[in-house]
Amino acid sequence: MAAVNGTGSRREKPAGAGFALFGEVVITGVVVAVLAVPLVTLLPALAAGVAHLRRQLTGHSVRMADLVGDFTTALREQWPLALGSVGAALVLLWNVSLAQAGLVPGAGGLRVLTWLLVLGLTVLLLRVAADWRPGVEPAALLRGAARRAVTDTGGSVLLAMGVLLCMVFVWMLPPLVLLAGGLLALATVAVDIRESTRAADADPAP
Repeated sequence: MAAVNGTGSRREKPAGAGFALFGEVVITGVVVAVLAVPLVTLLPALAAGVAHLRRQLTGHSVRMADLVGDFTTALREQWPLALGSVGAALVLLWNVSLAQAGLVPGAGGLRVLTWLLVLGLTVLLLRVAADWRPGVEPAALLRGAARRAVTDTGGSVLLAMGVLLCMVFVWMLPPLVLLAGGLLALATVAVDIRESTRAADADPAP
């Protein structure tokens, strides 16, 4: 299988490249799960995982030290978004608990609506993780991610499907939570590449 290198020429991918990527997805999932244990570190952990798999796919460094370095940088720069995302998720889950207990009118509809909001928040956070680069302001990062979530509707739907599939996997076999971060990071990179390819096809170079 051929790939295009940085000079525009084509190079053959080595045999077993798919297994190497699968291995990196597994390792990334475990590392992201460990880094996200405090919960408030979930967003920086996802951002670091996405950056790591992006480097894997583009043939750059895949050292764990670089992933941990990205995590440290993302946590230092994006802690307001990290805290805000966890707070928003807790509020939504609290609404779900109220609806399940039947303590509010229209509990059934509220429960469905709240779960949809949780799904939308997750997709937005994956978009934020995809857009993160060192030095980007949190407000600008959030605005850009929200804009892309709306303009690239197809990509957002694909991310939502990926989130739902990971939820099903974890529901069926809870230990798979250790792989969910890697799978979501891979899906995020794939959607990013899809969007870039579509943009290039729509605006071909003269």
